[in-house]
Amino acid sequence: MNMIVHYPKAEADQKDLGKKAALIHNQAVLQYLKQLSCPNYQKQALLKEMYPDHL
Repeated sequence: MNMIVHYPKAEADQKDLGKKAALIHNQAVLQYLKQLSCPNYQKQALLKEMYPDHL
């Protein structure tokens, strides 16, 4: 499959795209963690390992 991607040229639009991509990534990570069968304290430990500066 071929795909053509057009990135925004304006700096403000690039930042907005970056924020939206980060939001989608975070939602995917949280959804994945919710599906794990381990206890919540282990899920929290995983989050702390992935994002040590944010928790």
